[in-house]
Amino acid sequence: MRNLIIVLLAVVFSSCATKIPENQLSILENNWTNYLLNEEVKQEMEAYFFDLKPDGTWSDLDYTNRQRGNWPLRNHLFRTIEMTKAYQQKENQYYKNKRLGENIQLAYNWWVNNDIVNPNWWYPQIGVPQNIGVIMLLMQDEINAEQWQKGMDIMDRVVFGKNTGQNLVWVSSNIVLRSILKSDTTLLVEATGKIRKEMQMANNAEGLQPDYSFHQHGRQLQFGNYGLHFLEDQVKWMFILKDSEYNYAPEQIDLMRNYFAQGQRWVIWKGVYDINSSGRQLFPNEQVKKYKRVHKAAVEMKEIDPNHIDLYQSISGENKLIGVKHFPFSELTVQRTNDYISTIRMCSSRIKGSESGNGENLSGYYLADGAMYVMKTGKEYLNIYPYWDWRKIPGTTSAQDTSKLPEIGWGSYTIASDFVGALTHEMNAITSMQYKRDGITANKSYFLFPEFTVCLGSGISGQNKQHLQTTIEQCFSTSPLYSKNGKISIANGTENLRSFWHQGSGYIINHGNVVVSVEKKTANWGNVIDWRSEQEEAKNVFTLGIDHGENVKNGKYAYAVFPNMNKEDLAKIDQKQAYQILSNTEEIQAVQFDNYTSIVFHRPGTIKINNTIEISSSVPAILLCEENQNQLQIAICDPTQKLELGQITVSRSSKADNATSTHEISFPIGIDKGKPVLLSGI
Repeated sequence: MRNLIIVLLAVVFSSCATKIPENQLSILENNWTNYLLNEEVKQEMEAYFFDLKPDGTWSDLDYTNRQRGNWPLRNHLFRTIEMTKAYQQKENQYYKNKRLGENIQLAYNWWVNNDIVNPNWWYPQIGVPQNIGVIMLLMQDEINAEQWQKGMDIMDRVVFGKNTGQNLVWVSSNIVLRSILKSDTTLLVEATGKIRKEMQMANNAEGLQPDYSFHQHGRQLQFGNYGLHFLEDQVKWMFILKDSEYNYAPEQIDLMRNYFAQGQRWVIWKGVYDINSSGRQLFPNEQVKKYKRVHKAAVEMKEIDPNHIDLYQSISGENKLIGVKHFPFSELTVQRTNDYISTIRMCSSRIKGSESGNGENLSGYYLADGAMYVMKTGKEYLNIYPYWDWRKIPGTTSAQDTSKLPEIGWGSYTIASDFVGALTHEMNAITSMQYKRDGITANKSYFLFPEFTVCLGSGISGQNKQHLQTTIEQCFSTSPLYSKNGKISIANGTENLRSFWHQGSGYIINHGNVVVSVEKKTANWGNVIDWRSEQEEAKNVFTLGIDHGENVKNGKYAYAVFPNMNKEDLAKIDQKQAYQILSNTEEIQAVQFDNYTSIVFHRPGTIKINNTIEISSSVPAILLCEENQNQLQIAICDPTQKLELGQITVSRSSKADNATSTHEISFPIGIDKGKPVLLSGI
């Protein structure tokens, strides 16, 4: 009996041992190691595996460099990580290769012996410990005690501090990694808790927004910067914490699935990431790199969320998402068809524009001021940044001169306007902003229909001697430019031309003085980032716009973009336009197509949409009206996000009768501000 009791007690204590923190550390360590070794070794890195100098450095890296943004010296650590993965992956040709192991030691030792500290706080707190810790995790059986301690000295610098959002996730990740390396559970519960806690909807704070966009540095769209890091880091941690007592709750997995489906999936297209969603990181090939990161995270989610594998397969495949969506928390509108993606980004008194810092986004002054990009192949803007005239961002109305644009800085900016918003219905959308910045005012509205977008500008005014221009397009040109009469020679003049075809897109100019060019331009990365000076070949850039001239008062523009048009159809579409511009005044902008009438009431007003129907709004609002069988369905939203109530009046007149109906509108409140209210059967 005594022996039986001893055996039973042993079983009980053995069972309890599975719950103690030390065993939890083992789970995390194994999961993290497996996560790293499941990653493919980057083939482009293999050339560096046996190319070290005897001191453990690479000859192509400048070891005196202390660049604050996109620090090139961090490549020393990136290369070493890829070496350690190849060394530890059993299926890799370099598995346990003696010379490779020696080179890993050389590279690791050089770094911890010299302990390079970048002046940007992010690197000593996040970037460097993140990399050093991974090398230590994979090579812990082969690093001697003295060199191990030097690595730990780097890891010990990391503190929670006052970080928020994705920065807090990064810092906490490093603290968990340090806990594993030191077998110290003191901060493990707190650090894993902080990581998981960020996997929630932000409540008037930085992080994941209720519309599945992402904010950092205040109320600023950061989809492709911090939001993309958030995506891939949270997916990684779902893998690492799996089967441990620190695992994510099921509803957090649901939230991540929605972030893929209703957020990130919307802004990738044919192997590239949307510029409007990229933030300040406009680096060489960055659109492709960001797309690949979404792709990788989607592949990893298949194992974490296997019941929805079709979703992740679609995202990591062709991503044939079709639809239109507005992100009201970030003022981003996205339209996706079978043939193209179109995105429009705005800012307001609520939502910040772009930012610059760490030598990045030096000229992005107008990036959030109504920028509109249209992509079919995904190559239209790929690496166009050093060729751009940054005062001619597609979709924007801005001052034209040759002076250097001011850097925005970390504080970003807002504009003095709360009338900024959008309304979507089926494949249609209306996006509008009352633009007010640097003395320039303009009512800018974009009317998106399934096959084209009509863009209207009214009330355009500037300060004395400001020369204003609205840019329609500025993209690479790899084919001739055509008008409805045939190929265009820019040298012969384009003054009387009102329609253009270029690389599968048609442009109809309804109002404004056209300026068009196809110009061979040289690259200047110095206008974009301060850490790249390599020469690149000159390339042709197509620019189309409307020139408003100087001292503009109450100017206008009107044009339409057909992203997927056959060249032969240009003359026909120009002659018989499918849309009708009903109004383009300071008070009302409206476009009609088929049985849809899209209206922007910048002020309370009335508009006649056909011979028998007149619509009035008692408040500034955006309306989309659909007429079917003599009945109206009206969607209405409040772009100011301030209104509680409004009235829509519909008046019908005919030979037999006149009828008027007034409809009280209660606009949504809370997180639903700005969303549409639907009126049916009018």
